Amino acid sequence: MSGFHIQKPLAEPHCSFSNKTVLVTGANSGLGFEAAVKFTALDAKRVILAVRDLSKGEQAKEAIESRTGKTGVLEVWELDMNSYASIRDFVTRASSDLDRLDIAVLNAGVFMVGYEKSSYGWEETIQVNVLSTALLALYLLPKLRDTAKKGSVSESSSPTMPLLEFVSSRRHEKVTVSEEALNNGNLLQTFNEATSYNSSKQYQLSKFLLMCVMRKLASLVKALSQPGSTDVVVTAVCPGFCQSNLSRGHKGLLADLLRAVLNTLVLRTPEAGSKTLVSGAAVGPEGHGRFWYDDGVHDLIHPLLSAEKGEPAVDKVWQEVLAALEKDVPDVKQLVSGLTSTA
Repeated sequence: MSGFHIQKPLAEPHCSFSNKTVLVTGANSGLGFEAAVKFTALDAKRVILAVRDLSKGEQAKEAIESRTGKTGVLEVWELDMNSYASIRDFVTRASSDLDRLDIAVLNAGVFMVGYEKSSYGWEETIQVNVLSTALLALYLLPKLRDTAKKGSVSESSSPTMPLLEFVSSRRHEKVTVSEEALNNGNLLQTFNEATSYNSSKQYQLSKFLLMCVMRKLASLVKALSQPGSTDVVVTAVCPGFCQSNLSRGHKGLLADLLRAVLNTLVLRTPEAGSKTLVSGAAVGPEGHGRFWYDDGVHDLIHPLLSAEKGEPAVDKVWQEVLAALEKDVPDVKQLVSGLTSTA
């Protein structure tokens, strides 16, 4: 149980999301489902449940409507994070069907038991948690920036800027990268090998790579905004150690026993952890490029992500992610060009 500790209770978010359109990926279960419950209860105008399985999404919608007593708010949209075509189709629909997108919570992720490769040749954890999430973020940013230009629909107590939220983990702080790999290697390829695969370390690594993506996107968005501000808040959150179905592939008596002990003594419930996803969606520019957890905004402390030390890993990872995506998604160059030219 190394790394686990007793976690403090989290505050219940009370901010209003009135008139907001909120998107949550991985929304049919766990943290995503519970976050969607809270966004709906806190008066969001539209809540998009992005799910791989539409039937499970419809079940989630019915359950949320039953719990909140609200109808006409939730919509179930198909999104398969293992398919670039599905991601593209999803964002095309968002561009045409949504008049605005105020909050995008990128929560969908995997914790694989064994080594598996996606159809694009990448280990599944890297594929879903890093590459596909980065692609979805790139596709959504134009819609978020367009929403910023339309102006706020907020009440005084709610956030005033569109927000892109990556659901990450403080476990990324445990990742170590050798100087040789950082300076001369290809990090994505290095950690794509089956021979060195370890499920727990791979999950930690995926969150480290995701934080690199978050930091780079935050800097690009800020460069396009008015001096001293940002038109879209790009941030990351950590819900803490939570009960979830990410580890559902771990089977057997020992795994079941360990889950029972952790669920009882250590782990937050999905409902408790989802408070972080919702409160993190209410941060303003003070959260841009930073990390929200335990009800507060924090600077990144990993030495390879520290602004004080020049973020030595960020640009390297970013270029590797783009190169990996460009092989299968030709319009990535155009998306990035829109973030590196003057608005």
